[in-house]
Amino acid sequence: MSKKFAFVATAILSSCLVAESAQAPTLQINGFTAMVAGGASQQNNLNGKGGGPHLAIGASNIFFTAKGKSADGLQYKYRGAMESYPGGKSTSGSPIYFTQNYIEFLHDSWGIFQVGNLTGPEDTMTESGFNLLGGALTIDGTFPNMVNTSEGVISGVQMYGQTSKATKMVYYTPTFAGFQVGLAFTPNTTRYGMASLDNSGASPDNTYGHESGIYPSKGTAPYGMNNVSLGVNYKADFKTWNMALAAIYIQENTKRGSPKWGEENVSGAYDDSQLEFLKIKSVRSARSNQFTAAVGFDQWRFASGLILNGQSRLPKTNTYGYRSGDAGKAWNVAGQYTVGAYQFAVGYFTTSRTLPKLPGTANYGAVNGKAKSDVVSATIDFNALQGLKFFGEVDLFKMSTDKSYAKFVGTTKKYKNDSKAVTPSNSGAAVVVGTKLSF
Repeated sequence: MSKKFAFVATAILSSCLVAESAQAPTLQINGFTAMVAGGASQQNNLNGKGGGPHLAIGASNIFFTAKGKSADGLQYKYRGAMESYPGGKSTSGSPIYFTQNYIEFLHDSWGIFQVGNLTGPEDTMTESGFNLLGGALTIDGTFPNMVNTSEGVISGVQMYGQTSKATKMVYYTPTFAGFQVGLAFTPNTTRYGMASLDNSGASPDNTYGHESGIYPSKGTAPYGMNNVSLGVNYKADFKTWNMALAAIYIQENTKRGSPKWGEENVSGAYDDSQLEFLKIKSVRSARSNQFTAAVGFDQWRFASGLILNGQSRLPKTNTYGYRSGDAGKAWNVAGQYTVGAYQFAVGYFTTSRTLPKLPGTANYGAVNGKAKSDVVSATIDFNALQGLKFFGEVDLFKMSTDKSYAKFVGTTKKYKNDSKAVTPSNSGAAVVVGTKLSF
């Protein structure tokens, strides 16, 4: 009899434990907003970027996350991220829209599977010098909006061919001996949400996977079909110090970006009278690489990153002997020091791109040179209270391009329609201060 009672008790206890381990989905809401003020002293203050100080509302996101868990350890999650653009419009035409919208399944035995609108391994698996900088995100934050960038200069933040939050499938393996592999597949880099299912062309906005330094007009820039991002990283903790290494590779079948491609020049706009010789019939498929390394000990952390874009998405050489140059390379290095509630960081970012070789016309001379940029950033972040941060940032910059190339881009339809002045070179300094509230 006692054995029967013991069996029944064990069964009841086991069922209770299983019931407790399984969790129905519950909703969590969190987010952040940032307020910034800044100004820039620069050699070229045209295009409405002179004066100051400027006040702005930075990135503002609200995350809605529903999480659940099965009895055998399968975790499932839905996340939607709503981003606000006060006083402006997003790519969807609305001042408020969802930038992330995806479902995730996670299990310790087989890894992580995600599908929807989210970033892939090129964003999640790397740790370069850029990741150590605080402030207002330096070269990918408020600073680039306050200064005039020379034509042809790439941002140095993302690989060319990266898909941002275009609709995709992502898989990460479990970590084994410090190694993890990530793989993402994006059918069309211009599609997101319930956009057109016709993958024979690009969406009108052609938003994702676009480098504005190479093709200023998003609507006519090339885009990627069957884009694959493959990442491998290695992380190790040796108690007194730790390290993180990563390598990312992106490839795709790149397509021309406009139905009127035969009338376009390399900058993504067109002017038949001057650029007839630049009838671009095909582009090179994207093949880009990124390598990052980070090491930390005590309160210090250092990291570096290298991006090699090769000739990704550039026009192929035509019968006129036109040379398309390259899609550029970028390198960065940074250090970070944390003490108490303060975090200090300094970083150096440099980019270089070989410009297309073009014969001169009546409106511009022969093009044969490089577009380059150098930026030194210093940031300080102070965590005053839980969820409340104050920050400051100083950016010193210098950038230049071939003068004839700047004039060449200035003849494009986009520059003419926007009455935009070209920037053959620019240098100066920018200061940004602000506060961020997270919950």
